[in-house]
Amino acid sequence: MAATESRVLRSSRRRRQRLQGFHIAAVGLGVLTGRSAQAQSFVDFRTLYYQELEGRTQVINPVLLVHKDLGTSYGALDLILSHDTISGASPNGGYPTLDVTTSASGTSSNGKVPLSTYSDRRDSISLGYSRRFGAHLPSIEFSHSKEKDYTAQSLGLSDAWTVLEGRGTLHGGFSFSDDTVAPVTSNLSFPKKERSYALGWTWVLGEDDLMDVSGSLSRLSGYLDDPYKIVPVGLTALSDHRPETRERKTVVVKEAHHFDWDGSLKTNYRYYWDDWGIKSHTLDLTYDQRFDEGWSLSPRLRYYTQGSATFYAASFDAPQVYRSADYRLSPFNSILVGLSAGFEVADGLTLSLGGTFQFQHGKDRLTPIAIPATPNHPATFSGPLTSAADLNTATFTVGLKWQF
Repeated sequence: MAATESRVLRSSRRRRQRLQGFHIAAVGLGVLTGRSAQAQSFVDFRTLYYQELEGRTQVINPVLLVHKDLGTSYGALDLILSHDTISGASPNGGYPTLDVTTSASGTSSNGKVPLSTYSDRRDSISLGYSRRFGAHLPSIEFSHSKEKDYTAQSLGLSDAWTVLEGRGTLHGGFSFSDDTVAPVTSNLSFPKKERSYALGWTWVLGEDDLMDVSGSLSRLSGYLDDPYKIVPVGLTALSDHRPETRERKTVVVKEAHHFDWDGSLKTNYRYYWDDWGIKSHTLDLTYDQRFDEGWSLSPRLRYYTQGSATFYAASFDAPQVYRSADYRLSPFNSILVGLSAGFEVADGLTLSLGGTFQFQHGKDRLTPIAIPATPNHPATFSGPLTSAADLNTATFTVGLKWQF
């Protein structure tokens, strides 16, 4: 059962982190785009399909977003309902071999990394409220999600303060998350907490340019291990074990430029570092072009690169206090290309279609074991280099938005 749950926990953690950070990120992003969503009510239904190629993870994720503008005296309400269906297979830390092997680390053959199958579902709800008070736009958001082995709930507060006659906005917020991890391999449950803080500044550079600079700090504590992953140590395999705390920091710079032909270029750069030793850089470019017939086209290009955690290795010669063979903590880079389009099919009704394709390449290249090691027969290494971080993914999104 442990093998079937490996990818579920990793995928759900990423989605939870994105949701928990939404109310903070929305402050800076909303200011950069003028917070046009506050001007009227809308219902937005989207379905995302995510597929990792070569038989790995797939996710189907329908999301309903309802924004109700109650007027200047009463503010606005937001409701987000989300459901995830997840299945497939994922690397769990085992070392690749050329021989067909089946063990606690999964099944590996032809030099590929061991994979474990899984399936799960997740339901979440998020409620938000905001109301303008003079130059301030404070907001509050609560979210809750549930899956087989993880329960998450968070509370976030933020404010955007417009100053200098509308030319600048100081925005910031903080959130509290208290989660419970309950691995299906035991009857135990473990607490996990996260406290996040963000502060930023948006500046109107001119009629056609906006810039936003922001930073964030997150402190995690509690159970941060992945209970379904193994770590090769010598001729055996031990469980994944990580520090009980983690401090994560980011600096983000955004710039948006509007062109006379009704196009705009959005440039985002993000630098990330934490006390686990990981550092990463992200450069994201999106161009939006609007046309007279009520439709738009938006190509996108993103580059990402990161280093490894100090306690990461594909295998260890001897036991370490902290150890992980999780490819997400390994060094890798990726390039994502995407294209989305919006069509106004009727007055107030917009259809959106989008897709992305990502190429990910692991920097920690491994030579598969040709003959499994025994005390009297040392291993030999042969075959093409591989990495658990090697991954190509495709994402497709279709949505319908009704403004009223």
